[in-house]
Amino acid sequence: MMVISKDINFAILAFPLFLVGAISDYFDGWYARKYQVESKIGIFIDPLADKFLTLSAFVAFNYLGIIPIWMTVVIAIRDFGTTFLRLFGESHNLPMATSENAKFKTVVQFVFIGYIGLAFFLMKTNLLQHQDIIHHIIYSDFTYYFMLLLTIYTVYTLYSYIINNIKLVNKLFGIN
Repeated sequence: MMVISKDINFAILAFPLFLVGAISDYFDGWYARKYQVESKIGIFIDPLADKFLTLSAFVAFNYLGIIPIWMTVVIAIRDFGTTFLRLFGESHNLPMATSENAKFKTVVQFVFIGYIGLAFFLMKTNLLQHQDIIHHIIYSDFTYYFMLLLTIYTVYTLYSYIINNIKLVNKLFGIN
């Protein structure tokens, strides 16, 4: 009987679970828009669930040494900042719509997480014979710089939210 380490168990479970989460998120949004069954709670919870899905993957990537912690911290501050701003807006009858930039950011984050998740899955399950190549792909300059660009773009989406919701931001800070 083959003994599987905890790391391999993690790889076997994490990647498929992420795929299920990402795919169900897509179809949930598609269904809600197509059949016009969007709700206020759904409009709030869906982006929040996306944030938890991406941040949990980024935290795991930090733990595995794939990306630096500061990138995850910057993304977490942006994500929870926009969530707080959305809640504040709703409580003051100034709703904040999700921007196209933010939707694109989430898609790119999902693709990046899927790319790393698949590579890590293949490396830990020994489905490919060239483990050293997969390891170098995961822990590469490409991965670092792609994540750096993604972090910068994430900050840009915060800037975009602030500019597009300046009345809400002014109200938050008590500026007339």
